[in-house]
Amino acid sequence: MERLEQALSKARGERQNRNRIDKELILRESAARPLVRSETPVVALDTDHLIRNHIVTTQVDHDVTDVFRSLRAQVLRRLGKNGVTTLAVTSMGAGEGKTTLAINLAIAISMDINQTVLLVDADLRSPHVARYLGIEVKAGLTDLLAGKATIPECLINPSLPRLCILPARDSIENSAELLSSPQMLQLVHELRSRYNDRVIIFDLPPLLSVADTVGFLPIVDATLLVVRDGSVQGSDLKRMMGLLQEHNLIGTVLNAAA
Repeated sequence: MERLEQALSKARGERQNRNRIDKELILRESAARPLVRSETPVVALDTDHLIRNHIVTTQVDHDVTDVFRSLRAQVLRRLGKNGVTTLAVTSMGAGEGKTTLAINLAIAISMDINQTVLLVDADLRSPHVARYLGIEVKAGLTDLLAGKATIPECLINPSLPRLCILPARDSIENSAELLSSPQMLQLVHELRSRYNDRVIIFDLPPLLSVADTVGFLPIVDATLLVVRDGSVQGSDLKRMMGLLQEHNLIGTVLNAAA
């Protein structure tokens, strides 16, 4: 926990300086290189594959779907209250169901006719969003950050109204550097500007496993922490929530899914 606290402190110190240095560059490049608009490819989902991976919110009458409707209402209320649109979903450790929750929450929000959602797989060490959905990825977030693809070339519509996926194609080792890089800062800025009327959810790596998430959290507006039931002591959870308060922690979800 000490290492995490030190990393968070360092990230807070670097945030203001990084934003000051990069702001003018981001605005200049965004104005000079307008985003290309194209039709987002639609990929059909396999219901059996989704169920095997605990993705249930596509089924309107599923018992768990009601749980995510309730979570959706709470998340949207807190985001709306704070006037924010970008949400990071993370967990304390691996295997706590954060990706499953992020996908189900994104689908549940997209089921609201007044909302549109973009789900970004930013867990670059262990990307699972596309795999859980059964989607083949031709170009993803790492390609985008490397300048090898454009945003429209990476987006996928999983045959669900009002939902787009920005997947990650491959796992990489230098994910911490990429997530806190000027390229990532610029991407978040562009996504927020391009899709200013939709909720953007980032599925991030676990906080305690790697340093990736610590450097990324200052870029987004709010954070949702996922904790698997029985996996953490109350004192550790309380301390973690305290550390995340400066990153607009809007809530903690006790998750039964592994």
